[in-house]
Amino acid sequence: MKTRKALISLIVALVAVLVIVGTLLFTRFVQDSLWDKSVTDVLEVTAQGQHALDTYFEKDLETLDLFASELSAQRHDDVARLAEKLALFGAGEDGTVYVCVDLGTGAVYRTDNSQAAPLTAAQFAAAEGAGDRGVLEPFLDERTGGSVIGVYARFSFADGTPGLVRKARPLSEVEDRFSLSFYNDSGFSYVVNDDGDVIVRSQHRDSNRTFSSIYDIVGFEGNDQAAVESFRNALERNARGVALFSYLGDEYVFCYTPLEGTDGWDVVSIIPNDVIMEQADAVINATLLLCLVIIAGLTVVLVVYWRSSRAHRVEIERMAYYDSLTGLYSSDKFTLEGDARLLERSKGEAPGAKGGGVAVAFIDIDNFKLINDVEGYAKGDEVLQQLAVILRCAVGADGFAARLSADHFMLFFPYARREDALRTCDAVVERARAVMGNGKPLALHIGLCCSEDAPEARDVTELTDRARIAQRESRTRGIAPCAYSQPMRDALLRRADLERTMEAALEHGEFFYLIQPKYDVAGMRVLGGEALVRWRRPGEGVVGPDEFIPLFEQNGFILQLDEFVLESACRDVRARLDAGLPVVPLSVNVSRRHLHRDDFLPSYVSIKERYGIPDGLCELELTESIVMDDLHGTFEIMEQMRAAGFRCAIDDFGAGYSSLNVLKNLPADVLKLDRDFLLEGTSPGTEETVVRTVITMAKDLRMDTVMEGVETPKQLAFLRTTPCDMVQGFVFSRPVTPEEFYRLLDTSAQ
Repeated sequence: MKTRKALISLIVALVAVLVIVGTLLFTRFVQDSLWDKSVTDVLEVTAQGQHALDTYFEKDLETLDLFASELSAQRHDDVARLAEKLALFGAGEDGTVYVCVDLGTGAVYRTDNSQAAPLTAAQFAAAEGAGDRGVLEPFLDERTGGSVIGVYARFSFADGTPGLVRKARPLSEVEDRFSLSFYNDSGFSYVVNDDGDVIVRSQHRDSNRTFSSIYDIVGFEGNDQAAVESFRNALERNARGVALFSYLGDEYVFCYTPLEGTDGWDVVSIIPNDVIMEQADAVINATLLLCLVIIAGLTVVLVVYWRSSRAHRVEIERMAYYDSLTGLYSSDKFTLEGDARLLERSKGEAPGAKGGGVAVAFIDIDNFKLINDVEGYAKGDEVLQQLAVILRCAVGADGFAARLSADHFMLFFPYARREDALRTCDAVVERARAVMGNGKPLALHIGLCCSEDAPEARDVTELTDRARIAQRESRTRGIAPCAYSQPMRDALLRRADLERTMEAALEHGEFFYLIQPKYDVAGMRVLGGEALVRWRRPGEGVVGPDEFIPLFEQNGFILQLDEFVLESACRDVRARLDAGLPVVPLSVNVSRRHLHRDDFLPSYVSIKERYGIPDGLCELELTESIVMDDLHGTFEIMEQMRAAGFRCAIDDFGAGYSSLNVLKNLPADVLKLDRDFLLEGTSPGTEETVVRTVITMAKDLRMDTVMEGVETPKQLAFLRTTPCDMVQGFVFSRPVTPEEFYRLLDTSAQ
C-alpha cells in the first residue's frame, strides 16, 4: 500500500513537475508570441503612417514643381504675373502658404502677403546651400511666427534669374493628420531627423512632450550603450526595426521605419512595454489558473491567445482605418478597399461584375464652416454624424463610405446603370435636407464619377480625382449631383493651357483683330466698324472668342487684351489719316473689369492721344448688363468718356431686362440693338413693333442706331422700313481683316 502510495505520489509529483515546467514553458511561449505579434502589428501601422506621410510630401513637391514650372515661364521682375500665380496656387483656405524667393534680388513673395521682407545675408547663404528640392524641417513662419513645415524647390525664371519656391502648412495640421496613437492613447508616433531631434509629434494631451530628442530617452539610465549605438546606426542607415529601452524605470518599445522622401527622417512609434503585454498577462494568468487541467487549460489558453490576437489586430486596424467621429472608413482605408474591389471586378469575382460599373462620389457640405462658427463644433459634429448615417444607408452592403477630413466625404458603390448611380446621389441630397444646420436644410455639393465615364482611370485614386473635378463643377454650377465627363477634364486642362500661354501669345503677336463693317441700310456705304479680337495659336489655328474671352474676364487678362485691340485699331486709323485716306469711327469693347480700375480712362486717353486720333473716331462699347449693374456709376463714366473725345455705345441693348425708361437718361451716342430682337417669337409682328419703337425713341434722343446680327434679306427688308442708321451682320459682311475692311471703305467712298 505504501509502495503504491509512494508510486502514486511519485507519479503525481512527476506530473506536477511536468505541469509546472510545461506551464512555465508555455507561459514563456505565449508571452514571446504575443509580444512579437503586437510589435509586428505596431510596426506595420507605423509603416502605413510613414507611407501616408511620404505620399503627402511627394504630392506637395509635385504641386510645387508645377508652381515652379509656371514661374519659370516668366521673367523675375514680372511682379504682377508672379502675384497672379501665387493667388492661383494659394486659393485654398487650409492655411497653406506659397512663397517665392527671387535669389537674384532677395525679394520674397507670399500668398498671404504679396511681398515680404527681402532675404538677409544669412538667409541668402542658407538658400544657396540648399539642394534642388526637398522637405523642410519645422520652422517659424516669417510673417505669422507660427510653426510650419513644408517643401521647397529651386528653379530659374525665364530670364535665367535663380529662384526658390516653398509650400508650407501649419505644423499642427500635419501633426493632427499623421501622428498615430496606440492602445487607447498610451503610445504615440514621432517623426525624428537624422540627429534624433523630434520634428513632428502628436498634440494629444497624453503624449510625451518633455523630450526634444529621441536620444533623451534611449540615452537615459540603465540602457546598454552598445544597444543605443546600434539603434542610432539603424536610424542613420534608414533601416526598419524594433528596439527596447528603459526610461524612468519603465520599459518602452521603439518601432521605427524611414521616411523615404526626406533627408534621413524616421517615423518612431513609442509604446510602453507593459501596455503591449497587458493582453499577454491576461492569458498567462488564465493559464496559471487552468494549469491543473492540462488539456482544458491548454485549449483555453489557445482560444484566448487567438481571440486576443485577433481582437488586438482589429483594434489597431480600427484606429488606422476608421474615422473616430463617424465610424466611416478613413482616406487610406477607402483607397485600399476601393482598389481591392476594382481588382475583384477585373477578375469577375465581385457581385454584379459581369455588368454595370462602380461609382465614386466626392461630397462636401455647403457653408459647413458657418455651422461650426454659429452653432458650435458640437453641432457641427452632430451634423457630420447624421450625414454619415445617410451615406452608409445610401451605398448599402455592396458599397462603403469614408470621411476624408472636415466635411469632405467619399462614396464607393456598384451600379447596374449610370442612372442608378445618379439616383443614389439624388437620394443622398434629398435625405440630407432633413438635417438642419444653421437654421436651414443641409445642402450638399456632390461630384460623381462613374467608371464608364472614365475608362482610362486605373485605380480608385484616379476615379476620386475625377469625382473632385465634378464636385468643383457642382459647386460652380449650383447643381447636385454633377456627373463627371471627359469634357470637364478636357476643359480644365484646356483652361490651364490657355492661361499658361496667354502672356507669351500677346508678346509674340498671336492675337490679332478683325473688323466687322457697319453699313447703311441700303448696303451702299460703310459707316463704321467694330474691332473684334481673335487668337491664332501655332499648330492649332484660330481660337474662337467664346472660348478665351470669358476666361480672360475671370483672370483679368482681358484688361491687357482690350488695350491691345484699341492700340492696334488706333495705329491703323493713324496710318490712314497720314495717307489722306477716308476713315470711319471704329468701336472697341470695354470689359466690366475696366470700370473698376481708377486708371481705366486715363490709359485709354493716353493711347488715343499717342496716335493723335481726332475726337469721334474712337467708339467704346459697354454692354447693357454692365450699365444696368450700376446705373449711377456707369453714367458718370460714360460722361467722362464723351468728354475725353470718345463716342459711347450701348451694346446688346434688349438682351437683358433694361427698362425703356432708362433709355431717355443714357448719355450714349450709339444704341446697338441685340440680335434677339430679330428672332420670331410666339406673337408674329411683336418684335418688329418693339424694334421700330426703340429705334424711333433713340433717334428722338439723338442717338445713332445699329442693328447687329442681321443675317437674312427678310430682316434687312424690315429694317429698311425703319429709321435705323446702320446694319451690322452677315447679310453684308462677316468680320474681315483691317486691310479688307479699308478696301471695302475705299470702294464705298468712291
